Amino acid sequence: MADVNSYPNQLTSPAWAGDFLNREHVLPGGAKVDASQFLATDGAVVTLTANAASVATSIAVSALANPIPSGTLLRFGVGKLAYTTANAAAGAVTIAVEALAAGLTSGDKATYKGSGMKPVTILSGTLLGRTWAERDAGTAFGPATDADEEIYFLAQDITDASKNNDADLYRHGGIVKENFVPGWAALSSTLKAFVRSRYQCTIGKA
Repeated sequence: MADVNSYPNQLTSPAWAGDFLNREHVLPGGAKVDASQFLATDGAVVTLTANAASVATSIAVSALANPIPSGTLLRFGVGKLAYTTANAAAGAVTIAVEALAAGLTSGDKATYKGSGMKPVTILSGTLLGRTWAERDAGTAFGPATDADEEIYFLAQDITDASKNNDADLYRHGGIVKENFVPGWAALSSTLKAFVRSRYQCTIGKA
């Protein structure tokens, strides 16, 4: 059986959504995303795979999704900074850095948002969130976190959020095929529990 959703003008097929993305299942109007909270298409999340002592000049990381240039500042937390001293290629598992002022811990994460030359693309099926206080203040949505209270799936791709940050939100109660949700495996147990309590979750067939 063909998927109920087919959008040739989209970057990706919303195969994760088990309902038509029409007014019945998409919240009408007004939602925005904060582009600064998302990575550009040449950005990367840097995750340490081993502890790094102070004065270390290289760090071990999970394979990089995109290159990171020399001279990039990576923030792994308060007081946990690393300056790259050489270009790191896509797929690299070590990064050369200036001697660390403070030690880093395996599992620490930093984000390289990109060169500033590529679009901030957000894919359909991305989980967006904000707190009630942020909603009341008119704050735009960012990537969902455990602390968020208003959480929805992005119904359709945003080609470049830095130019147009309008967002269509998938209504609660809709059918969600978990195995087709972008980044589902990496979501926390808290976020998965929230999704399962608000949506009708199932496993889709390829």
